[in-house]
Amino acid sequence: MKLDAVRAQTAARPDFAGERMRVRVKGLKLEAEVGVYDSERGRTQPIVVDLDADVAADAAHPGGALGEAVNYAALAETVRRIAASRHHDLLEDLAQAIADAMFADARITRLSLSIDKTTALNDAESVGVSLERWR
Repeated sequence: MKLDAVRAQTAARPDFAGERMRVRVKGLKLEAEVGVYDSERGRTQPIVVDLDADVAADAAHPGGALGEAVNYAALAETVRRIAASRHHDLLEDLAQAIADAMFADARITRLSLSIDKTTALNDAESVGVSLERWR
């Protein structure tokens, strides 16, 4: 009888070589003080942030417990908080600060982050930086 139960469980879940869970925030629109030019100091400008965070295997299936999951709303709030915290001379500095905060959570194993200024150049949709970090 026990062997039949094991076979049923095995049949219900196919074999696979691995699994990756990503938590994503795409197109987060913010106002931030960022830039090295005098015209960029003391005022905010629009930026757009995209991030993909790979999470550790033990955090990929938290069983419905929100407190155990890597939560996209919490990631977005972290980005908002850092962007609003101070003036950042360069988008690269802002990206590093965001990545540092994300990696304070040991469950995040890889981060892909892009930040774009949408009004920096009149003849471009946006300009920006991308950062990838992993453990």
